[in-house]
Amino acid sequence: MKLKKLLNHGEISYEGIDLEILSVTDDSREVIPGSLFFAITGFSTDGNKFIPEAIKKGAVAVISDNAEVVKIYSKKYKVPFIYVKDIREKEALIASKFFGEPSKKLKIIGITGTNGKTTTSYIIYNVLNKLGHKTAIIGTVEYGTPYKRKAASRTTPSSLEYNKLLREFLDQKMEFVVSEVSSHGLELHRVTGIRFEGAIFTNLTQDHLDFHKDIYSYFLSKEKLFFLTKSISVINMDDPFGKVLSGLRAIFPCELITYGKNGKVKIENVENKKFRSEITLRLGNERYVIKTNLKGEYNAYNIAAAFSLLVSLGFKAEEIKDLFEEIKVPGRLEEVVENVFIDYAHTPDALEKVLTVLSQIKKGKLITVFGCGGDRDKEKRPFMGKVAEKFSDRVIITNDNPRSEEPSKIIEDILSGIENREKVIVITDRKEAIFKALEEKEENDIVLIAGKGHENYQIIGNKKIHFSDREVVKDFYESGRSCKDS
Repeated sequence: MKLKKLLNHGEISYEGIDLEILSVTDDSREVIPGSLFFAITGFSTDGNKFIPEAIKKGAVAVISDNAEVVKIYSKKYKVPFIYVKDIREKEALIASKFFGEPSKKLKIIGITGTNGKTTTSYIIYNVLNKLGHKTAIIGTVEYGTPYKRKAASRTTPSSLEYNKLLREFLDQKMEFVVSEVSSHGLELHRVTGIRFEGAIFTNLTQDHLDFHKDIYSYFLSKEKLFFLTKSISVINMDDPFGKVLSGLRAIFPCELITYGKNGKVKIENVENKKFRSEITLRLGNERYVIKTNLKGEYNAYNIAAAFSLLVSLGFKAEEIKDLFEEIKVPGRLEEVVENVFIDYAHTPDALEKVLTVLSQIKKGKLITVFGCGGDRDKEKRPFMGKVAEKFSDRVIITNDNPRSEEPSKIIEDILSGIENREKVIVITDRKEAIFKALEEKEENDIVLIAGKGHENYQIIGNKKIHFSDREVVKDFYESGRSCKDS
């Protein structure tokens, strides 16, 4: 594709020589002859430092967000250098054009909110595929189709990877794409230029305030999704920020449907059982009983969000109500062995919701193992401790992903929210902490290992090492380690 055509789509003025662009990238390692290279000043790495390497490998044009770099290098190298201030937005628009604007040919469902994005996306993904509609998924756990998936690098990939994935899905004849859309993804323009068929807002609670600074900025990032949505917006009316969002519907270019105990799709009853739940939803004068293996009131909201979206897309409620029974969501209240669960809960709200469900079904003690991530929202740590103390009979505090922070400092922050220290022990080694919980577990006890869920790594310092809560639990039982219920 010609350079001028791409730049024009990115609303960048350019009077220089036109060139054939064979690839677009912001990673110098991926440059091939004919590449357009984006040199972006990142949070930890400055892409401008890699301009010489990119040109050496064959980049034929460079877009940079550093005016001084452009001034210096444009004299040194015989390739076009273009300065833009809002480079992430321009990159997203150019990426969309380079890959043929695939979002215009796919029906993309975007899901945003603090908690519930992954579960809601898996529900919709599974139901659409059961209905015979070829559907792909992009989210926290994985990217791909029912036939081939790969582990996700982040919840919402970069604009370049996002558009490349959409192009691949289109070439594979996918009809729908269900996509989690994070606040980082929205704020950093990873989905700018994407055309969403529908969008869901699940809820908003404290998270990522290290990035957004306050809850209101966090909300405004989430709100951006609804300006990118052309047909349907689905909003949780029981959430305070959902009410605010629904009040702005007049300025969104899409139809609104609400859900919740106060929504148009009304949650009338939730009956939790050992292995499943029965959720009664009312739409107009009709009631629909949905049976699902997903437990808890919070999952009733995820079911209601998915149901609302699907009905709004034109699927008949009677046709879909029986398609929610067997849905697996990796690392979300996942029972690895009987009464031992792993969950991704890493916010106070998410942890409270999971512990509430387990409190309702327990017959013995509830043992919780968790930690908090380093270099992330520090303010939520005491609240995580307070929630764990409230619902658990035993709390084991351990490492999550400490990153560059001292683990003992993270643990101190968690402990500051706990009053009854007698029920708490600290074991920084996560494997030892999990083994300790399983050793203490008696026959009717429940163990929750929270914070990492589907993740198969730990980040300690600047190293990313293999680590899976699921594998540790299985190793414990396969090793023949004695525990009180064996």
